[in-house]
Amino acid sequence: MFSETEKSFVKEIAPVLAGGARRALLYGQAEEPEYADSPGLLVLDENWNIESATPGVDRWMVDLPGGDWDRGELPAAVITLAGRVLRCVEDRDRLGDVAISRVLSRSGAWLVLHGACLTSTGRRRIAVIVEPAHPSRLYPLLMSAYGLTEREKEVTSMVLQGASTSQISAELHVSAQTVQQHLKSIFDKTGVHSRRDLVGKVFFHHYEPRFRDNEKRTLGDRPLRGGPWPTDRRRRTYQ
Repeated sequence: MFSETEKSFVKEIAPVLAGGARRALLYGQAEEPEYADSPGLLVLDENWNIESATPGVDRWMVDLPGGDWDRGELPAAVITLAGRVLRCVEDRDRLGDVAISRVLSRSGAWLVLHGACLTSTGRRRIAVIVEPAHPSRLYPLLMSAYGLTEREKEVTSMVLQGASTSQISAELHVSAQTVQQHLKSIFDKTGVHSRRDLVGKVFFHHYEPRFRDNEKRTLGDRPLRGGPWPTDRRRRTYQ
């Protein structure tokens, strides 16, 4: 049995813990790379021939659609990104811009590609980095996939954090009626009928698999997504 003091303490900190848990689901995970998920780097010349690559980049190239890595054919997403990089270089006002693309891989995971131009002895080369899409980057993409407007994305984000209609109204400086109108549109676009359904759809369709992955990581003595660093990092090895 808990004492009245303990019950009072838990009651007091529960909102803080709940808010932190909701934000963690949406916006973050500990930045602890492991070899299988490490970013891959390709360096291409102006004709899209591969000049150099990091070990393991073939894993990402095989998983990206629209190419045949074994036959030397780059994925379509890489070629498209490289083209965008070269167009940026030709525009002096856009020198130094980094092109970004989000792609759904063959395995069903979202990947992020970053492209930038390198210059060396007058030759232009293109650097392409491929990495898994982290939750903070994935959330806007998921909302865009449902066709939500920028304001609807803001409302959805606050709903997922447990904000009430009055809190959303005050934060966005709109009337409660306007918030309800946004919610109706969000429900129609996402195919749900209530806030509870919306939270459930986002969680179970997009974030619950992450928790299932953590269960496997625990059994395999691997670091958790969203978990702390190992106590002794120097002893940690990755297979």
